[in-house]
Amino acid sequence: MAVTISIEVELGWGVHDLEGSEHLSENGEAERNALGRLLDHCDRVDVPVSFDVVGHLLEDECDGTHDGPHGNGWFEADPGTDAEANPLFYAPAVGHEILGRQTDHELCTHTYSHVICGDASPETVAWELRRAQSQLETLTGSAAHSVVPPRHSPPERATLRGAGIETVRVSRDTSDRGRLARAGELVVGPHPTFEPRLVDGVVETYCTSYPSLTASTLPSGQRPPPPPFRALPVGLRQRLHRRYLSRAVDAAVESDGDCHLWCHLYDLANDAQWPPVREFLTELGARRDRGEVDVVTMASLNERVRSTREVAATDD
Repeated sequence: MAVTISIEVELGWGVHDLEGSEHLSENGEAERNALGRLLDHCDRVDVPVSFDVVGHLLEDECDGTHDGPHGNGWFEADPGTDAEANPLFYAPAVGHEILGRQTDHELCTHTYSHVICGDASPETVAWELRRAQSQLETLTGSAAHSVVPPRHSPPERATLRGAGIETVRVSRDTSDRGRLARAGELVVGPHPTFEPRLVDGVVETYCTSYPSLTASTLPSGQRPPPPPFRALPVGLRQRLHRRYLSRAVDAAVESDGDCHLWCHLYDLANDAQWPPVREFLTELGARRDRGEVDVVTMASLNERVRSTREVAATDD
């Protein structure tokens, strides 16, 4: 049984093709502060995280022009400056801070410019992954083995294999259960448990379609929660999510399965979301130390799945 945590780091790139960025703080200061306190606490409890970083954020600067096969206007929001002038689009220090910690976090890719893989041509996705891998190689000395597709839009597996990607996070949508059941799932769970699988040469790890490490009932970054939840006291909503997270681990332990919790970095960038997540990370580290559950990155999960597959093939 294992728990994997992945966090999407995208800042301004997450919505550059959409209208509105009210969920983000000015210049990304709140998001950077949230990352710092998260990394501090992960060091205290030795809980690793897979950080899914948009490749362009690792650029120190650029002129705003790119030679990719994207449609016209895709890079229109790229300011063509540097980290000092536009910290929502350039954030190389984020990568350095993650790598500089004592906890063995994973840096994986979220494509180069947050391209929606299912809507893009295979050539565009391949270009995106090559550019993102190049940035990661410059920063870390090696390419990433894991990818989180933006907005859960899956790329072709052949394209992933061609880019050296071995693991992909895939969402399972449960929104068809009805509005009441959906609201109950968001508030109290249960969080689903899915067994990772090796599909067409790529390990798939499964998650919810909604952020599960953070609470849908609490503010998402600088954006307030949906109106139906605002009438509930904040403390009650925090306790409910704290229980949700504990039950997610319980389900993994009881079923001897795997649980993948995720969120965006901006989701954590407020004082309402952080307390239950901090307490949960402490609990998760303690349960790991007691031997109840493993805490693994996407890269480690990939190794486990492939080794299990090899053992099964040998036994056959």
